[in-house]
Amino acid sequence: MDKNEIILDIEKKLNKEFIGQKEFFKEISEYFINKIENEEKGISIVAGHKNTFKKVSIRTIFDELYEKKLIKNKNLDEIDLASYNFNLGYNAFLTDLYEKLGNDKSEGLIFKNTEKASKEIMKLLSSIYPNTCIKLNNDYVIKNKFLVEAKEQDKNKINKIVCHNKFFIFIYNYEDKNEFEEFLEVSLKNSDRNFHTRELTQKEKNIIIRKKLTNEIEKIKDDLGIQVLLGFKDNSNEKEEFGVGEYLQKNFSKNSGFEITEYIYYKVSDPLRNLILKEAIEDGEKILIYVDRNKLYCNVNSEIYRLNKYSTPTLDEVRYKLESIIGVKDLKEFLINIENNYKVQRIRERLGLRTSRISLNMIFAGNAGTGKTNAARITYEYLNALGLLSKGVFVEVSKADFITENVNETAKRTNDIVNSAIGGVLFIDEAYALCESEDDKVGKEIVDALLKGIEDNRNNLTVILAGYEKDMEEFLSFNQGLKSRFPNIIHFEDYNPEEMYRIALQIAKAKGYRIAKNVKNDLIDLFTRNQLTGKNDLGNARFVRNIIENAIIYSSRKYLNSNKSEIDLLEREDFNFKASAKFDLEEKLKDIIGLEEVKNLLRSQYKLLIAQEKRKSVGVNTEIEQNLNMVFAGNPGTGKTSIARLVAQMLNSMGLLKIGQLVETDRSSFVSNVPGETAKKTEEKFKEALGGVLFIDEAYTLANDSLGREAIETLLKLIEDYSREVIVILAGYEKEMEEFFDVNIGLRSRFPLWTNFEDYNPNELLEMAIRLVESKGFKLSKNGYTALKKSFVDIYENSDAQSGNGRMVRNYVENLIRIQSIRIAEEDISVYEMNLITSKDVERLNTSQYDNEFDLEVRLKDLIGNEEAKEFLRNQYKLMRVKERRKRLGLSTDINRYMNIIFTGDIGTGKKTVLNILSETLYSMGVVKAKSIVDLSKEEIIDNMKNGISIEDILNRQVGKVVYIDNAEFLLEDTSNRIIKDLIKFIDKHSNRIVITLSGKSKDIKRLMQVNPELNYRFPSMLNFKDYKKDELFNMSLSILESKKYILDDEAKETLKKAIIELDENRNLSLRNGLMIKQYLDILIREQSIRICDHKINPKEMSVIISSDIIKSKDQFLLKNIFE
Repeated sequence: MDKNEIILDIEKKLNKEFIGQKEFFKEISEYFINKIENEEKGISIVAGHKNTFKKVSIRTIFDELYEKKLIKNKNLDEIDLASYNFNLGYNAFLTDLYEKLGNDKSEGLIFKNTEKASKEIMKLLSSIYPNTCIKLNNDYVIKNKFLVEAKEQDKNKINKIVCHNKFFIFIYNYEDKNEFEEFLEVSLKNSDRNFHTRELTQKEKNIIIRKKLTNEIEKIKDDLGIQVLLGFKDNSNEKEEFGVGEYLQKNFSKNSGFEITEYIYYKVSDPLRNLILKEAIEDGEKILIYVDRNKLYCNVNSEIYRLNKYSTPTLDEVRYKLESIIGVKDLKEFLINIENNYKVQRIRERLGLRTSRISLNMIFAGNAGTGKTNAARITYEYLNALGLLSKGVFVEVSKADFITENVNETAKRTNDIVNSAIGGVLFIDEAYALCESEDDKVGKEIVDALLKGIEDNRNNLTVILAGYEKDMEEFLSFNQGLKSRFPNIIHFEDYNPEEMYRIALQIAKAKGYRIAKNVKNDLIDLFTRNQLTGKNDLGNARFVRNIIENAIIYSSRKYLNSNKSEIDLLEREDFNFKASAKFDLEEKLKDIIGLEEVKNLLRSQYKLLIAQEKRKSVGVNTEIEQNLNMVFAGNPGTGKTSIARLVAQMLNSMGLLKIGQLVETDRSSFVSNVPGETAKKTEEKFKEALGGVLFIDEAYTLANDSLGREAIETLLKLIEDYSREVIVILAGYEKEMEEFFDVNIGLRSRFPLWTNFEDYNPNELLEMAIRLVESKGFKLSKNGYTALKKSFVDIYENSDAQSGNGRMVRNYVENLIRIQSIRIAEEDISVYEMNLITSKDVERLNTSQYDNEFDLEVRLKDLIGNEEAKEFLRNQYKLMRVKERRKRLGLSTDINRYMNIIFTGDIGTGKKTVLNILSETLYSMGVVKAKSIVDLSKEEIIDNMKNGISIEDILNRQVGKVVYIDNAEFLLEDTSNRIIKDLIKFIDKHSNRIVITLSGKSKDIKRLMQVNPELNYRFPSMLNFKDYKKDELFNMSLSILESKKYILDDEAKETLKKAIIELDENRNLSLRNGLMIKQYLDILIREQSIRICDHKINPKEMSVIISSDIIKSKDQFLLKNIFE
């Protein structure tokens, strides 16, 4: 088979096994095949959402490569980077890394959970390369197979780890792709390829769940001879609400820490196998699995078993359960400490040190309904998953279980209970009832027997006693032995109103109901009013359960007696709340800083609506029909979303909105990449807002392309059809919103209310900051106030469209509090000053922010030679700065409004480097919205157009960015006339929102501009890039090597200079200019790394490059790049 056939064969295998990742499978298959064909290894990152087949697809590829005899073995070692976040964790990681890198029987090393790795570990791994050495910061020695810091007298010290020729693959899970992009800015710059998987749709996940479930059932039949059937309760023919497949689909959570395969294993396969073994179910028998009350059950010969009782939860699953519990902060901290101690004791054991076992006996003290029983079960699962229990036993008892008919058998009964829990956890609820007074002889006998059992089995039994706080204190006082044997007291606080609301959501969900969003505030208010001091039966989950169950009863009655549409929704009237307090607009407006025009609009609308209600109340009918759809125009962070919420509250209080919810959306909420789905998606999102307010942020982006315009058409029709059911608010930049309204003539008539959100002035910014500071419990000193006021004046005067707003203030205050906190940690100050912010804090913050700001001159230092490019960048910066200042003064800003650029010059002359610096400059000033440039190739544009995608649609995706189109000479071809016309049309529509750079050879680009004067006019700036001179190439080489901390003596520098001159004068080389230098230096560093790895050298010589490295790498470069 040739290479392409092998790639297609592997792709076919992957697509058969897994779904939804066709593009990823193609890219990663090509990557490994190309690497193997070139006899190379590589460093790659595979990033994406959980459950997108990142790791399993790589293992499948290596299985296939091994079967096709392309690799010697298929083994891939694995390191979990999430498992070292504890004291001495770095040593444990180095130990594992040393072992894995030394394993010559594996083809590669997978690092999973990269997103959870510590900074120290990532710093080390960012220097890993195949066939090189990793230099360690300290000397280490191996003790009992564990790497520890070496002492001066130790021999056989280790200060580097040899990396054999392996693939290194990093698996990174993210929810937000921006997190991954930020990670790449500081880590793993050594990777040669990054891959992204696509998040699966719910439908795709459901298909996988069903497929994995079927596979697991077949495995059980093959392994154990048991036939497993998926059915319904009592073998009835009537379907329940859902079967086993639907249950697994509904309960699978992407946040659970499980892959889908693991999820099926732990939910079904593992407990089924345990059930078969523990209950001695014989070969040939049948098991029926069904769902009852949202739980899985098994029917075997009319015997019913609850399946989850036979499961063995993993540590990740138990952690997820623990984090899902609302409240219980003390317990969470305690269990984390237990886990950390367990890890430390394992390390001590490996070091040959004595280990110690701490007492795990606990007191759970708190009111009824605060989750103690559930917490006890999860505590047992946590300890079991850690391996701290010798048997998986959880015994739950109360005083009634200790009482026997024969008083003389009390001690024996207690011993039996203790023995039944040995190796596990014994949980005694309402333990204070075991002995209720000094005169309770039976109770004392129970306690004495219990204490003896605990002492006799102190290393093999964990006991948890639970009860009310005061009752448990009194109970412990009856016997001094109790206090000493239960050192861990976990307090279960009553839930606060917010926590009770979250519990209400959980209880409703468990019973198959949802709570309408507009119920939240009323429920929280109800819980607040009923959470009275000293009343311990209301601030807990039982009270919440009663509220929800009463609402369900009322909702069921209403469903049968009226036209209630949703059977599973608990609405506001189901809770029978009292009427809410009168809405006071002026009181609300007092809390809003600035925005006088906006406030006046709200006041006038409020009065208009009040007047109309007054007319109606006295029977005066008028023809006034208020259209309340609005446009909010202004820069980001000027309060548009907050005002939208206020509008929703105001209209809901007046009865003009039936629910009053605010549904926040943007372009992505309406536009679908699936053909024909945009209208459907738009309608679904719109209907979420019925009875409330639909807020569409950056609404102008809907006018960017045909899909967006389809969404606009659909929205206009829906607004017309549901004019009395929903209020729509469009938001965005003022200029963009004005242009947006020209797209469709129907927009203006449907949005009569337009208000501008002005940027906050310095005084308003200051007032906002002071309120935020005070709301967080801090205060300003007099000199702090003065410094802060001056700071906001400076910020305002030097700000751009992105910075003069509320978000900037919020970030500023958070950073200010952080700076103050660092100061008080470092200085000896009085209690009074603990929350005092001074001028010193403000000045330190301003200095640090200045240090972090984009500095053009610093970036220009990276440019070697090319003084014309540097001057061009400086002028572009000055132009934008003046333009922004003129805008603030209300002066005209545009003569030629276009920002597009022409670059000419040969390959490798630094065009992309210069454009990236320009993009960063424009991004720092808020002109564009992306820091990096978008590189569009000629081939990409032509291929897209062959597939029916116009140049307009291609560029619409890049609005707000700097776009680089190289080899633009193709626009001279006769077939490109349509492209040029569409390009001009697009530029005119988005002139101030995109920067397009056309690049190519000087002669051809000038001809292109000459024959297309309309295009030439729209590209006002031009910069020519000349070839680098020999001394510039040499200086560039030195700069790159010094930035990577390499050292050259005078002899090596002279040798390097001669090598660069020789390469530059060689006319047969395929690479020139900067590209030639970059590849040559890459070969040079590799040659140096191989040399130092083959010889014993001291740490100081690790970064030294010698003349022989330079000569050898030059010969290698010539060999690679001369093709004659």
